[in-house]
Amino acid sequence: MSWEKEEKEKGMTRREWVQLGVGAATVASLAGLGGLVAGQILPPPYKMTGEVRDTIQYTKFPTPQWWNTKAGTPVKVSDFQQWQGATGVWRGLFQDTTYVPGTGYPCMIIRIKRESQFFTEPPADQVPDDFKRLQASDPAFKLYFDDPALDAANGGTRIVVLFDRCVHLCCYPGWHVVNNPPPGRDYSAYGASPPTYVQFQEDPVYCVCHGSQYDPMLLVVNVHPSGASYVGAERVHGPAPRALAVVPVKAQGSTLVGGAPLAPDGTKDFGWFVYC
Repeated sequence: MSWEKEEKEKGMTRREWVQLGVGAATVASLAGLGGLVAGQILPPPYKMTGEVRDTIQYTKFPTPQWWNTKAGTPVKVSDFQQWQGATGVWRGLFQDTTYVPGTGYPCMIIRIKRESQFFTEPPADQVPDDFKRLQASDPAFKLYFDDPALDAANGGTRIVVLFDRCVHLCCYPGWHVVNNPPPGRDYSAYGASPPTYVQFQEDPVYCVCHGSQYDPMLLVVNVHPSGASYVGAERVHGPAPRALAVVPVKAQGSTLVGGAPLAPDGTKDFGWFVYC
């Protein structure tokens, strides 16, 4: 699938963004030359209506996948078998229960093995302040969902939710949906030894466009281009330069709900996910 077709499935393509930019520039030039009023050229702004949902909702993948029939419904923590994943959207706009494509934050929901030998997360004193503020406002929010009693026969359930835009060039990484060409295995060249693959023989998150990989079992603190700290799945294969941000989550009943880190004034801060 070409990048343009892939992006078309998820919203506006890069070519359409360019065309939109050219059109806007043309209008601005005409206004400057002729002294025209913008209202004489541009239609009234379109007002989006509907409901923005903090619950994480399934989205349909372009190729057949187990979750495609669930598209537009809330993600349940009990839906996943170990090592299963799915695509979804957090804070998507819904109109009459229908998801508006291109809105919200695309994400990957991944159930990893619940164990303590290889899984890592940042120590509490190293977690960024904006996440600490989120937890102070609602202690139910964590960097990942964890329940030892859910599917106890398999050691419990642990789910990591990741922002689905590669930090390299903003392509869409995937979890076990594309393996041709297969992921590179030269992890030592990047100083990495991803337990997902090395210990459990499961491919890490893989961006087929340029080969970047991220391990959802290794949650680390990295520095965003803005200079702020954030938590993400460690980059284990380039060319991506840093971790892929997690979406903090909690379970509301059995439904997975995302939470935004909080700025000092208590407002939602989406900076972890702003780089595309």
